[in-house]
Amino acid sequence: MSATLSRNPLLRIAALCVLYFAQGIPFGFVTYALIAWLAERKVTTEGIATISVAATLPWAFKWAWGPIVDRFQIPEYGRRRPWIIFAQTMMILTAFMIAIVPDPADALKVLATVIFIHNLFSGLQDVAVDALAVDLLRPEERGRANGFMYGSKYVGTAVGAAGLGLVLSRSDGSLMPAVLLMMGLLAAIMCVPIFIRERPGERILPLVTPSTGHLTTEVPTEEHSDNASIQELFRRLLEAFGRRSTLIAALLALLVWLPNGIVYPVSMTLFMGELGWTQEAYTSLTGTWGLAAGLAGAVLGGLLADAIGARRLAGTAAVVLGILLALFGIAPDAWWQDTQFVSIYLVTEQGVQGMLSVSLFAIFMSVSWKVVAATQFTAYMAMLNLSQSMGNTLSPTLEWLFGDIRTMFIIAAVIQVLVVLALPYCRPWKTTQTTTRSDLIDSSNEEKLDP
Repeated sequence: MSATLSRNPLLRIAALCVLYFAQGIPFGFVTYALIAWLAERKVTTEGIATISVAATLPWAFKWAWGPIVDRFQIPEYGRRRPWIIFAQTMMILTAFMIAIVPDPADALKVLATVIFIHNLFSGLQDVAVDALAVDLLRPEERGRANGFMYGSKYVGTAVGAAGLGLVLSRSDGSLMPAVLLMMGLLAAIMCVPIFIRERPGERILPLVTPSTGHLTTEVPTEEHSDNASIQELFRRLLEAFGRRSTLIAALLALLVWLPNGIVYPVSMTLFMGELGWTQEAYTSLTGTWGLAAGLAGAVLGGLLADAIGARRLAGTAAVVLGILLALFGIAPDAWWQDTQFVSIYLVTEQGVQGMLSVSLFAIFMSVSWKVVAATQFTAYMAMLNLSQSMGNTLSPTLEWLFGDIRTMFIIAAVIQVLVVLALPYCRPWKTTQTTTRSDLIDSSNEEKLDP
């Protein structure tokens, strides 16, 4: 089979998985290892929330990259490859900036700024990779592909959390060894977009490989939609979001991770403070067993999304996650002091979150209009990250208002269950006007995939 993504299904899914793995490494390092490292150094809940917001907020604005990635391409080198290569190069350079922040625990604003910049480029890489997936994945591949892709991000997160967390815990207070290792991993992974073509006829590198001059478009993409200008693209995007289904899907995206964002900062101060967990113990659990559960949930969720429908799976996972939050909130103090109970909660929670995430991805792909699918899907992904950031921002205020972590868990549980009400209205996109016959076929297949 040809060594191009458009013609080789296994290579296509493998490349997407490797690129998602790259996203997980810095995410795991910052949100697990680095935050636990800071919490162990008695950084306050507000400080933890600041770093968490810096790591997640840029992803809420990654929708701004979507029209740029959709509109400006260099087809001779691939529609998405140049953006992926550029973004990952900047991820490597900005990661080094994290390592040279002096006294990170005492310079949280500087550290947060650098992390924010790093995640701007991580968001761009994610947009370009998602656009590549929307371009090349066939409807019958979406469920399992999303499962494998998100599962790969869990594996990358495990490497960043547990692997780099172990290096961090043994580096005498220096971030440099862990960050240099992260940079090396990202550089190695960048060989994938550099040396693998999207379609036959593309050049790999300038001045190195000649073009055949016969670029193929055998896999339907937005190229057929003729987004001739930014104005035309935005007109179609407004039309796409003018449907009730797409608007309710946006509301779902804004609410679904709000509960997790609310409880995360207070959970970290609870574990590292009152319950006496160490940074190494926490990251060893969440970065191994927890992320293994997340990986299993993502892969299984991808298969189940194809089998029973993404909306049914999302509803089930959201309710289960709400029950977990409520159970932890009402658990006696003696249970909180029991390491085994807390460990089971953390591992189970990550497994359910993995399953919910994959089902949401499939839902948002199905409600996206094909001619602006990359931009629209990116908007939904940005809203998911904004949901997490909104929760992080609310967390210190709710802690001040209620002064009780248990109440915050109960509030989060109620919100998590209520998001199920939006799912029946998130119906797959139907259109009577498409630019190619393949779009009509894809629309029909999407309806079958999500009953």
